[in-house]
Amino acid sequence: MKDPFIILRNRKAKTGEFREAAQGVASVLAKEVSRHIEKEEKVRIILVPILRAGLALLPAFIEKFPEASVGFIGLKRNEKTLKPKAYYQNIPKISKNDVVVVLDPMLATGGSAIAGIATLVKAGAREENIVFVGIISAPEGIANLQKNFPLVRILCAEYDKKLNKKGYIVPGLGDFGDRYFGN
Repeated sequence: MKDPFIILRNRKAKTGEFREAAQGVASVLAKEVSRHIEKEEKVRIILVPILRAGLALLPAFIEKFPEASVGFIGLKRNEKTLKPKAYYQNIPKISKNDVVVVLDPMLATGGSAIAGIATLVKAGAREENIVFVGIISAPEGIANLQKNFPLVRILCAEYDKKLNKKGYIVPGLGDFGDRYFGN
């Protein structure tokens, strides 16, 4: 199989190719998360994709964790301020021992991850029981997330060099959600 990151970074990749590559990476990430979670005696796993792009990771994680509960947090980034704005949330009841896996393919500034995790902590999740999973990240996003939530575990498949002036990951791969959903 061709390296999925060659496909994901190829601006000319067709939607189907992009989706297939994303699913391949998501499956590897789900397997890696399961290796760490299976060692822990936890009550329940809750998967929480950050809408809309986080939905791309959800099928692989449901396949790996078929009994998991699923919640949703909708955040839209303001392209001028780069700050997230919440527009939807549906989160199952969270107990103190539940492991919450936050799914968002891109960790750029960290704003959406921080807003989503803050929502989950407010809903009862313990910071040390939260795992953030992404496909590509920038050092600025990782640093920002670690500064705000130092106990959250972060798992990303690729660590890119930096953010550009618009807050996009460089080299990155463009808008993940737009590419995955074909618009």
